[in-house]
This record gives sequence, structure tokens and C-alpha cells, in this order.
Amino acid sequence: MLGTLGLWTLLPAAAQVSPNRRTCVFFEAPGVRGSTKTLGEVVDAGPGPPKGIRCLYSHCCFGIWNLTHGRAQVEMQGCLDSDEPGCESLHCDPVPRAHPSPSSTLFTCSCGTDFCNANYSHLPPSGNRGAPGPQEPQATPGGPIWMAQLLLGVFLVLLLSIIILALLQRKACRVQGGSDPEPEPGSGGDCSEELPELAELRFSQVIQEGGHAVVWAGRLQGEMVAIKAFPPRAVAQFRAERAVYQLLGLQHNHIVRFITAGQGGPGPLPSGPLLVLELYPKGSLCHYLTQYTSDWGSSLRMALSLAEGLAFLHGERWQDGQYKPGIAHRDLSSQNVLIREDRSCAIGDLGLALVLPGLAQPPALAPTQPRGPAAILEAGTQRYMAPELLDKTLDLQDWGTALQRADVYSLALLLWEILSRCSDLRPGKVSTPVSHLTKARIPSYLFQRAMAFPSFTT
Repeated sequence: MLGTLGLWTLLPAAAQVSPNRRTCVFFEAPGVRGSTKTLGEVVDAGPGPPKGIRCLYSHCCFGIWNLTHGRAQVEMQGCLDSDEPGCESLHCDPVPRAHPSPSSTLFTCSCGTDFCNANYSHLPPSGNRGAPGPQEPQATPGGPIWMAQLLLGVFLVLLLSIIILALLQRKACRVQGGSDPEPEPGSGGDCSEELPELAELRFSQVIQEGGHAVVWAGRLQGEMVAIKAFPPRAVAQFRAERAVYQLLGLQHNHIVRFITAGQGGPGPLPSGPLLVLELYPKGSLCHYLTQYTSDWGSSLRMALSLAEGLAFLHGERWQDGQYKPGIAHRDLSSQNVLIREDRSCAIGDLGLALVLPGLAQPPALAPTQPRGPAAILEAGTQRYMAPELLDKTLDLQDWGTALQRADVYSLALLLWEILSRCSDLRPGKVSTPVSHLTKARIPSYLFQRAMAFPSFTT
């Protein structure tokens, strides 16, 4: 999950690239309308082609070739904006897609290995001056009329499907909202909303990637901000996280500050839903502990602020007429904790957070969330998960309390991670942070260190 909203402007671009990013050949012929450059990061930018591009939103490469009079010419190569059928192919196997003129045919391919779009296996010949090649069907009388009728039929079917889906969606919204067709702000029940376009939002650079979103550093009205951009396929994840951030009374010094939500995108990319959050230049707790050690005072400040932030999340309270339900984070890790300027911590990434059952729950103020066992047992970073989540033995009869205890387990690992980098505890011999250990080493490692510090086990 995401959580590193820090501005890593001092790191080289290569250090921020995820090792599992797909790298494709990048090329765009002169005169081609539109560009896919913003779907990745162009590398090896020499004086001429070919170049490479590391994909941001998919693991899929594509290529487009124009076959004219038996001669093939590449038109575009790069990254797709999402994985699609055909991306599992290891090689580029072009298929005909369109006929710009009687003598030319456009072929496209999708594939899912590095640089797989550099070349193609074969293209069937197109013949000379529009004559059908040996692998192309002969033109038949009435062909254009038949094609027009087919396209008209497909259009009518699509139009009817859209109308039916819109009616069903409107009916679902009315059922969910009862007699009031307008959902309350922050209720999470906005089914057919129009997100505001954030025209003044500026994207500068990618600082973290995740399974459902990409985090950018940017500016909004002159203020440095973190932008969590979701692709269109992740609208459900966007709505779930926004619903928690927009809960009344969630403001706290040790919770990442939510600024606004809207839609937008870098460059010519289609606008998508996004969250605008406060930017923490020192980065995540994981990144900070990797770079620095701390004295006892700084370590205590980080530990205390973490505990205060989690206690605030878990607490159910009324304050100044605003109700805040208890919230289980469910993905507490050093990647999802950010460092403030005073070296205290702020908990972020509420994408998996769940509102807990409480004594008072006005339905208009709390987001509607799934309550099935699968939704409750869904969790985040594995090495920070409590044993009852890993082996699926969480108490579902009292799942609210059980999830709070699982969060406290994750907090204990974070406290140990902080203390393992405290130079005052073991001068000249500081341990490796927990986040850099493999999953298999964690149990024995914690046991051995706990024996060295018996007071921490009470």
C-alpha cells in the first residue's frame, strides 16, 4: 500500500524506480497525434531513437505498425495505461486493426515482457496498390454497406446498455440514500458524482507507486502537496479512502492532513480521481530510519506521536458537536507513517481503514462499508500483520476489538523498529530496521532481542 508522501527530490530518478516496473521501447513517428510519454518515464534519452520507457500504470507494452505496399513502418511504441487481454503474451504478435487507406493496414500488438515491443514476428503482406495480399480477404460487393450496418447495430447495442446501466445505478443510489436523493458530504454514498477539476494543480515528479495509485509531489495554489492519483479502474479504492479522510473530526497532528479531492492528471493523460494531501519532505519512517539514527529524545518523540495517532484513530468521540467513529487502520507499517519537520510521526494511507462498531453511529456521518468476513480479514503489509490475521483466526464475533488489537501488534513492531535505530540504547552498535528484514527472520530476531531487553516484554 502507499504511504510514502515524502519529497525525495535529492534522490536520483533511478533510485526511485520499482524493480518490477515494465520497460518498453518508446517511439512516436513525427506527425502522430497525441502522445503516451506521460504513461511512463522515458530513459536512455539520447539524440535519436530508440529510447526506453518505464511504465507507471501497467506491465504491458504496445506497438503500432503501418503496412503500406508490402513495406512496414513503425508508428508508435510505448506503455499501455492498464493491463488488458493480450498483455500476457511474451512476444509481439501483431493483428490488423484498421485500414487508413485502400493500400495500407495498421497492425497492433500487446505483450508483457521487457522490450517485447521492439520487433514483431511477422506481418502479412498487403499487396501492391490496394490489391489484396495472399492473407487478406477479397473485397465483396456490398461490403461497405454491410460494414456500416454492423457498426450501426453495435452502436445501438452499446447505447442501450449504457442507458440500462445508468438507470440501474440511479436506482441503487436511491435505495442506498433512502428518501433523500442527495447524499450527505463524507457519507461515501455518491454514486454518480462529478468530481471537481483541480485546474491549479501541478504535478512535478513521482515519489511512490502502489497497486492502486501513484503518488506525486506537486503544487496546489502555491502550496507543496502530495497527490495520490488513482487510475479509472481504482475508483472504488479512491472512494473508500476519501470517505475515511472526509469523516468529521478526523483532524489530528499525527494523522496525515487531507486537503481536498478532485480529478486531474499529468500532461495529456485522461483525468482520474485523486486525493490531495499534505506533503512531508522528510519522507516515510522507513526511509528516515534507513538514512539516520536517533538519540533517545527523538526516538521517544517518534514513538509517542505514533501511539497518540493510533489512539486517536481507534477512539470514538464527540467533540464540538462532531462525531468521530473509531477507526481500525489495518495497514500500519513504516512505509505508511510519515515524518514531520519536528521528527514526530503522522499516520497516513487509510485505504484499508474500517469504521468500527460503536455506541453511537449516525448513519449519515459514517461511510458505508462491507462487513463480511472477507472484507474484515483483508489486510495490508504482511510482515506487520498480527498472527491471527495471517492464519485467519481473527475473532469475527468481536471483530472491532480484534482489529484494534491487530493494529497494536503492528504498532509494537514499529516501536521496535524505532528503538533499533536509537544510538543511545546501544552505542556504536545499531540494529537493522525491522522493515529491512525478511519475513522468515522476524520471529527469531524479535525473540533474541527481547531476551536482551527483558523490560520491553512486560
